[in-house]
Amino acid sequence: MPSAFTDQQLVAYIEETLPLDQSVAVETALRSSTPLQHRLRSLLADYDIGPVSLGAIWRQRHVSCPNRTTWQAFLHDQIHGEFREYLQFHLDVIGCRYCAANVSDLQTREDAQTRSRVEKIFATSVGHLHKASGRGHS
Repeated sequence: MPSAFTDQQLVAYIEETLPLDQSVAVETALRSSTPLQHRLRSLLADYDIGPVSLGAIWRQRHVSCPNRTTWQAFLHDQIHGEFREYLQFHLDVIGCRYCAANVSDLQTREDAQTRSRVEKIFATSVGHLHKASGRGHS
């Protein structure tokens, strides 16, 4: 139903700032609703003209979003107090998909680096382990 979504929600969908579950609902509705498709096209045309408010500029430029260095410090428990609470709020309550993607990417990279280090340590020590147990390579 086209009226189920506000213009603000549709703009958030365009900006990819709408929480994932709501984005899925918009996409599902768009597939079967021509009036909703027309509304979205109209909003896109207005959106493409450019930001007309300070809030729009902030949202488009992710001004309130912390940088990756901050998120990395957050992941390593190097940020405490009210700022940590704000970061958690930004992820969980605001549901910033941009920052969630950054956090996910940082976690994935860190996991890959950890696996790589473990594999390197294992690869360089496996021969020593065999020799120490008397089962060296022949």
